Amino acid sequence: MAASLVGAAEDVATEMRCSAEDFREYRAGTKEPSAPELERLVALIIREQAKVIAKNRELLVQMRARKTPPG
Repeated sequence: MAASLVGAAEDVATEMRCSAEDFREYRAGTKEPSAPELERLVALIIREQAKVIAKNRELLVQMRARKTPPG
């Protein structure tokens, strides 16, 4: 999920501050991330999701403005 939000798995690994090998193992499900790595991952997902929500809200405002009759 994080990779799809951010755009690249490498960016997620960088944000988690883990090694490439550890990240591969996390993605394969053969190893669990440490608590600090998991916290950084969750924080990343929250930040990226907040960006998506903000963009969607702005698009809704624009759509509603076009539908509102003058008056």
